[in-house]
Amino acid sequence: MPVALITGASTGIGNALAKELARRGWAVGVVARRGELLAALAEEIRAKGGKAAWAVADVTDRTAIRSAAVAIAGELGAIDLLVANAGAGDPARAHKVPVEAWIGTLRLNVDGVIYSVAAVLPEMVERRSGHLSVVSSVAGFRGLPGMAAYSGSKACITTFFESLRVDLRGRGITVTAIHPGFIATPLTAKNKAPMPFLISAEQAATIIANGLEARRSDITFPWQMKLLMGLAKRVPNWLWDRVLGRVPGV
Repeated sequence: MPVALITGASTGIGNALAKELARRGWAVGVVARRGELLAALAEEIRAKGGKAAWAVADVTDRTAIRSAAVAIAGELGAIDLLVANAGAGDPARAHKVPVEAWIGTLRLNVDGVIYSVAAVLPEMVERRSGHLSVVSSVAGFRGLPGMAAYSGSKACITTFFESLRVDLRGRGITVTAIHPGFIATPLTAKNKAPMPFLISAEQAATIIANGLEARRSDITFPWQMKLLMGLAKRVPNWLWDRVLGRVPGV
């Protein structure tokens, strides 16, 4: 039975993906900061005949996430798949100079991903087998108003994983970057702006699981948002600035 480790699994995409992978026959290790939610998730998976383990850890704490990975591997077996899903970001306009908010978002979305990779990669390299994946975002394709740290952090981890993919080529390790559009989660529930092509976390989990099992290097969805953001990358800066500059302030 293959083993997946999912960070940020207490709610949202991580929670839904844990259930979907368990339904498909994966043993699932779930990590987040809220133990009561992880315990409930693991119990739900077990009640349906699945295999699950959980560990409390803050991904920005390198020692804690490594300990969590070791504990889950000890209970379920060697980790075959990492889904570095933990991440967040609150809107904040640059003219307010929200330095602490920017740093907090970057620490979670970038440092947390790096620490999660470091927690499982040595054993994968030794075994010459494994799969690293990260939940980035289409928000990383271009800088969005009020989302400097979030867009920047997602662009960073997308490029980081692209480099990992090249570096690990030929070592038996698959690398996948996941770019969701708007997904109905507690994070997006706080959004005041329109969210086109919104889909449920369960729909997202199915798309992601299909892509991971196919070992795709990129999973970008829904297709409408993939097309829209692909076009947005080609919009000249002067037009992008003019259009996006009209978005109401945060």
